[in-house]
Amino acid sequence: MAHIILLSWKKLFRDKVNTFWILCFPIVLGTLFNLAFSNLAKDEKMSPIPVAVILEDDEYADALEATIDEITDSTDPMLDPTYCTMDEAMELLEAKEITGILQSGEQVSLTISSNMTNDTLNQSILQAFTNEYNMQQDAIINILTTHPEKIADVLDNFETGTDYNKTVSLSRDDGASPFTQYFFNLLAMTSLFTAVGGIKIATENQANLTPLGARKCVSPTHKLVTLVSELIATTTYEFLLNIIGFCYLAYVLKVDILSRFPLSIFSLFISCLTGVSLGLFIGSLGQKQAEFKQGMVFAVTMPMCFLSGLMIGNMRIVIEEHCPIINKLNPAALISDCYYTLATYESLDRFKTDIITLIVYTCIFILFGFLVTRRQKYASL
Repeated sequence: MAHIILLSWKKLFRDKVNTFWILCFPIVLGTLFNLAFSNLAKDEKMSPIPVAVILEDDEYADALEATIDEITDSTDPMLDPTYCTMDEAMELLEAKEITGILQSGEQVSLTISSNMTNDTLNQSILQAFTNEYNMQQDAIINILTTHPEKIADVLDNFETGTDYNKTVSLSRDDGASPFTQYFFNLLAMTSLFTAVGGIKIATENQANLTPLGARKCVSPTHKLVTLVSELIATTTYEFLLNIIGFCYLAYVLKVDILSRFPLSIFSLFISCLTGVSLGLFIGSLGQKQAEFKQGMVFAVTMPMCFLSGLMIGNMRIVIEEHCPIINKLNPAALISDCYYTLATYESLDRFKTDIITLIVYTCIFILFGFLVTRRQKYASL
């Protein structure tokens, strides 16, 4: 058995097509994902809101100017102020170069344009800022009038802020990127592509499909020993290729897929075993040549990956809403869900269900593939 495993490894090492699909293609696709999502993340970063500020000649102007300068000088400024006169501010607003106009006074006033319907979010932020500023200004004036000795406490409270609600995250990682799920699905696709290796196990042990299969059939080595040895060799080799791709995503592209590392690697191994066994199952069907059955692998796995969310991120959610049984049966969805569950939930119940389902699939595929391949009879060789 050890000799067969060693020879199988040598044969797999020389297979450049297999290496491309299992190692090179996912690395290239993962790099493109990373570049695309990095740009999206940059685009999502909020820009300072352009606003005109009019400081009237009164005692309230200095307070408004100091407040705006403080929030503008921060590392993530909320406002991009332009100090000007009312006429200049109205020209800027009509030209849509600013979102609104802030004017000092006993109450800070906000002027916005009804023609800027595409900027309602920034208008709402300015309205919230104005209301908060006026509320705090009224509170300070009231405290100075009634209890001046408490003004220091009030100012400290305004600086620290008050949390009226406590946010409790259901996720293990509050900083996880919403785009990480695409990389989970990429790992699922790579694992299922190992089915190409399973196809070769089946076809190269059938005498009517390949000359190598004919030689194996007249070999004194028991067919079951050959099949088991090649299954072990293919699974371990494909697993090592997937490990390289996994490490590239985690350590080179810095994708957050290292949650519960031992369980993540275990998921990767089970996924590779499921993929190879799927190929063994497909390869044992019918009398078509290996090239046709390899095409079947991509015809089967790519729709699985599509439904799990590789191409459209929320596809799995749509499936869950309308036909959840598909997510429970789709191997690609189960594999990606393993990584998602490890990164998101404290409990491992859902992870265990996914892994057990994949193991059941693997057992069925291997059993069927072994039975069909071993019992092939030939009139002549």
